[in-house]
Amino acid sequence: MQSPIIDNGFAFRIPSIPARYRANCSKEFGCFVNGDTKGMSSSKAEKAGLTKGSYVEMTVCKIKEKILTFEPNYINEPFTEIWGIPVAGEMKTQFHEKCSELSTFLVHRQSMTRINLLIEEFSREAFNTWVEGGMKENPSDFALSEISKIFATKIFRFEFVQKEGKYGVYYFISCSVREAETDFEIAALSTNAKIVADKNACIDPMIEQNHKKSVEALNLLIASEQAQLKAGN
Repeated sequence: MQSPIIDNGFAFRIPSIPARYRANCSKEFGCFVNGDTKGMSSSKAEKAGLTKGSYVEMTVCKIKEKILTFEPNYINEPFTEIWGIPVAGEMKTQFHEKCSELSTFLVHRQSMTRINLLIEEFSREAFNTWVEGGMKENPSDFALSEISKIFATKIFRFEFVQKEGKYGVYYFISCSVREAETDFEIAALSTNAKIVADKNACIDPMIEQNHKKSVEALNLLIASEQAQLKAGN
């Protein structure tokens, strides 16, 4: 473990092995989990201390797009990897009130779409601000700067929402933002800025290796399909 980052009397742990959580959207769960829950019901997982609540409020320091494979259900599929510091929810309350740790989880499909829609809202707001300011700067650079300010100053809430679909009940993760309200949250945002500036932070070797292999496999598949199409023509 690296030395913790201390800010205004609050401590933030940077674990050597990523504090990795899983968003379990199945009808049995609808909550964050960590550890091996294979074959467990949600109640058994909860008794084993492996469930971590139906929401988390956190800073967000990095969001990465990944292509990942988790057989047998997900083969070369897009995911969004989120890194941040929990400030509310069970990911946070497992720690002393004056500390937390850098954590990560993946979102997929509808949950990923919801987060992308929120970021699109940020982009739309930035566009309006750019126009109001006289359109003097490069619009893309301006939008990136404005969106970066949001991530640097807001607390994000990720919460499971129940839905009824074609195959029954399932969950997706909604995303919203709010202002920091406590000294702890302000310190978490200050620490967040230090993590953003560290190019070696927010790297999960397992996910990076999975991403690399999945991209290679996907590229081979695309090349094969293009070759077949060309031969058919």
